[in-house]
Amino acid sequence: MLRELILGMLGGTLTGLTPSLHVNTLASIVNNIELPISDFSFVLLVYAMGLTHTFLDAFPSTFFGVPDESMALSALPAHRLALQGKGLEVINLSLKASLLAAIFSIALIPLYLIIAPHYTPQIGRAIVFLLAFLIIVTEKGIKKLYALFVFLMAGILGIVSDRVPLNEPFYHLFVGLFGVPAILLSLDNNNKISGGDGKIEMSQSQLIAFSFLGTIFGMMASLLPTFTSSQAALIGSFITKSERTFLTITFAVNTANFIFGLGNFYSTGKTRNGILVLIRERYYPINFHEFLALLMATLTVASIVNLYGLWLSKKLVGLIEKLDYRLLNALILLATVLGSFFLDGPFGVLVLLAATLVGLTAVFLGVKRTACMGVLMLRVMLG
Repeated sequence: MLRELILGMLGGTLTGLTPSLHVNTLASIVNNIELPISDFSFVLLVYAMGLTHTFLDAFPSTFFGVPDESMALSALPAHRLALQGKGLEVINLSLKASLLAAIFSIALIPLYLIIAPHYTPQIGRAIVFLLAFLIIVTEKGIKKLYALFVFLMAGILGIVSDRVPLNEPFYHLFVGLFGVPAILLSLDNNNKISGGDGKIEMSQSQLIAFSFLGTIFGMMASLLPTFTSSQAALIGSFITKSERTFLTITFAVNTANFIFGLGNFYSTGKTRNGILVLIRERYYPINFHEFLALLMATLTVASIVNLYGLWLSKKLVGLIEKLDYRLLNALILLATVLGSFFLDGPFGVLVLLAATLVGLTAVFLGVKRTACMGVLMLRVMLG
């Protein structure tokens, strides 16, 4: 069991720190390999992998601007702080907020197990309508129309992508909407990325309070399939304008959503992420003692990742600082396109290109990139 836990953490560390490599992709590869482990050991391995990923996946969006779907909204604030020489502070925030979210989530699990079976789709749809309204009306003047235009374009793209035979649609959509535009714009300059000392410039009470708030939003996201981590983080963007408090909420949402997703899976059998889909196919149901074992593994993983996460990030940033940043981004852009082609061939690249055009449109029109969340929200609103 210890072996699987360690292997899972190693895999989650690799996917978390590597641009464009999603944990679901690696977990699927592991699932297709004949490994000499029992079914529950496989559950522990991929669960530890997915959980570790949520602690470290801030790294690509901070230093390269390439997010996955759960981290899309944090990409720009994190990237801006990195350009100010505060990149390691963002990583430290991610580690601490995720650790607090893990603790809060486990404390709230008993309550969650009572609530989870009572979900109704109408609740999730109502929240999405409210968020869409806020995205539009919080812009000023003519930008309300621009935001509506971007929202609809992203939404139509999301609906069309559902009808294209894709294995990983969210990869192409979210990397295109949020990641590639940031990389393309960075090619115009040769800014030096500096990690800084990693010190968190916010009070401990704020860190705890906003981590708890993110945990509550993560609970909501895991209950409502129409309400994703990114949409939960979107609420945070309306609550606070501070980059650090917003990032704290986002990081806590990401980890809490994953942990509560396990609770929902145990309670109702519903899957809320790709890791749980694999677990359901391989080993279902899990019993109470196995569920408790995974919750204990949650605290173990959260504690250990916090011991090495910042240290490892510092080492990687030290390498990045020695490289030509423009060339590095160009190579990541190439890897991103190749990743789309590897996952879904020409269709994947076409969806990536279309999503990039929508993301650039938001930038050139001067509206907040949150309007691009229409990629998920419009399909829900149309039912």
